[in-house]
Amino acid sequence: MDSNKSGAAAPGAQAGLSEVCPVCNTQCTDIAYTLPRFNLLVCPGCTHLFSQLKVEPEAYAADYFLEANAEHWENPEEALFNDLDSLIQEYVPTQRAEVRTLDVGTATGYLPRHFGKLGYESCGLDISEDAVRYGTQELKIPRLQAANIETYIPDTPFPVVTNIYVIEHVADPVPFLEGIRRSLADDGIFICMTVDSDSLIFRMAKILYRITGGRSFGALERICEVHHLNHFNRKSLEYALDKSGFEVVHRFSRNLPLRTLTLQPLQRVAVAALYMLSPLLDSWFLQGVVCRPKRTDR
Repeated sequence: MDSNKSGAAAPGAQAGLSEVCPVCNTQCTDIAYTLPRFNLLVCPGCTHLFSQLKVEPEAYAADYFLEANAEHWENPEEALFNDLDSLIQEYVPTQRAEVRTLDVGTATGYLPRHFGKLGYESCGLDISEDAVRYGTQELKIPRLQAANIETYIPDTPFPVVTNIYVIEHVADPVPFLEGIRRSLADDGIFICMTVDSDSLIFRMAKILYRITGGRSFGALERICEVHHLNHFNRKSLEYALDKSGFEVVHRFSRNLPLRTLTLQPLQRVAVAALYMLSPLLDSWFLQGVVCRPKRTDR
């Protein structure tokens, strides 16, 4: 996964310290949730939820990809990748062999590998040299590059750019999205997926925290994760996209497969139970959008 460390909250940030919302730049002075390793602030302007770290930001070294999150990388979401292909075919009705795709925050390159098998000229970008090296040398995935999207300039803009489960790791999401916009062709599509902070699972964790006066914080800490710096709801994600030059043309939702999650047995049972309610309440853990560049930008 990709992450831009600039703008991250300083380690040891004090409660009550004014923070600027990374989406709309509103000053936020009230801490909504106090956790051992980070606080969570809610923006009064765009309702965005974001973290104020008390520890060092995640370094995204080799152990993050190859050890700590090995279960995730060893269980690539083939069903999701096929759904993304269907979206591309719907919005970019061109032969796959004629379509270039760029996956931003590609980690070790599982999505570009899958797209390559489908016939796309698939490329991947990540700031982790360790992840790119592993994907290139060990997994034999071509066209992976270690670079920062904020400064990356492609030779030719891509008709398709994807960003899957990455933007929540980014300290400054607007410059990150602006970099993606510069890499996207004017008639292209951008597909973005992230956690929905208004989802049922997220809401239940917040409620548990509140009714126990903050003593039961484990669920909220587990969902937010110390390396997730921004926790978008639909409103704040669309605000950030609009600010970066995108318009949303399609929304979709889904849950993260249980097999990709590192959970204790009781946690797995609880998550599975909440997942069963998702279709009944139309509340899913993940939100996805298909975007095009704003018409004014064309």
